[in-house]
Amino acid sequence: MLYNKEIRSRIIKKVNGIDMKILETKVEKKDNNTILLLHGFPEISYSFRHLMSLLAKSGYYCVAPDQRGYGASSKLTTASLNEYSIINLTKDISYLLKKLCIKKIHLIGHDFGAYVSSYFTLLHPDNLLSLTLMSMPFSGPVKKKNIDQLKKLNVKLRHLKEKRKHYQCYFSKKNAAINILNCKQGLTNFFRGYFYFKSYDYKLNRPFKLNSISAKEMAKMPEYYIMKYHLGMAQTIERFMPSKNEINKCKWLTNNDLRVYVNYFRKYGLENPLYWYKVMLSKKEKNKIIKLELPKYTNVPSIYLSGEADWGTFQKPGEKEKMESIFFNNFFGTKLIKKAGHWVQQEQPFMTYNTIMKFYKKI
Repeated sequence: MLYNKEIRSRIIKKVNGIDMKILETKVEKKDNNTILLLHGFPEISYSFRHLMSLLAKSGYYCVAPDQRGYGASSKLTTASLNEYSIINLTKDISYLLKKLCIKKIHLIGHDFGAYVSSYFTLLHPDNLLSLTLMSMPFSGPVKKKNIDQLKKLNVKLRHLKEKRKHYQCYFSKKNAAINILNCKQGLTNFFRGYFYFKSYDYKLNRPFKLNSISAKEMAKMPEYYIMKYHLGMAQTIERFMPSKNEINKCKWLTNNDLRVYVNYFRKYGLENPLYWYKVMLSKKEKNKIIKLELPKYTNVPSIYLSGEADWGTFQKPGEKEKMESIFFNNFFGTKLIKKAGHWVQQEQPFMTYNTIMKFYKKI
C-alpha cells in the first residue's frame, strides 16, 4: 500500500522553481525530531515507505521528497547542467526545509541520495543533527586530479579482451532512457529484473574489496556496474531475470510495489533521472564544485550502512576507507546489514531501522 495510516502525500509548491512531491509521516513536528530521507536511482520517495512507518512509531516526523526530475517532481524540470548541478540539488533541499519551517534535521541518503546528502552536509552543516549514508560511500569533494578518472577508466574497459563499459558512463548518454523505456521485455519485467539483480536475492552478489581502479580489477564486478560493451541496460537485465519461483518468494518487493515504480517511470519518464549521471560526470560540474573550496570532512555525527550483498560499497576502490578515516570526522561506525543487497531499506527495513535508532541514541 502506497500510503498507510502513518504516511501521507502532498505537493509543496515553488520549491526552488519546482513543485515537489513529498511523503511525510503524520507526526507532530518538534525540535530535533525531523528526519529527511533522499532516494537514489531508480527510486522515488516510495522506497522509504517501510522505514518511515517504523520511524513514525518512534515519534519521528519524516519527510521523503521525489527529488528533482523524479516522479511528480519532474513536471517543471528541464535537462540542463545548472538545473541538475549538485549545488542546485542541495538548494532544493534547503528550500524545502524553509517551506516546511524546519531548521534542524537528521539526514538519510540512499544511493544517489547519499551523494546529495554528503554535499548538503558540506554546504549546510548548520541544518544537520546527523548524517546516515546508505549504499554509496563518499570520501569528500571531487579533486582536480580525479576529474577525468571515470572517463579514463571507461576507455580502458573498452580495451579489455572482452570489451566492457562503466554503467555511469552508459547512463549519462541519452539513449539509455530510450533503451529502457522501449525495452523488448517491457518496463514491468525490466524493473523486476533490475531490482532483483542488485538485491540479496541474486545469489552471486557476494561483493569484496577490489585492489585498484584498473580496468581488469573493476571488471570483476557484476554486469549492472561493468556492462558488456555491446549491450544496453535492458539487454543486460534480460539475461539475469529471476525465475517465477524467485519472484513469488520476493516479499520485500511485491507486485503492487513494483507497479508503483513502473507507473511512475512510465508516466514521468527516465530522461531527467538519468541526466543526474551526465551532470555528475561533467568536467564543468566538477570544476564548479572545486571552485567552492568545500571542507574535506564533516564534523556532523555520521554512520554508513549498506547491505552485505551490495557492491555499491566497493564499486569505487578506496572510497569507503577514505570516508571512514577522512570525510567522517565524527564517525559512529559502518554497518553491513545481513540478507540485504543494494535496496537495504526495502529488503531489511527492521534491521535498517534498528541500526539508525542505535546511532541516534548515541549522539
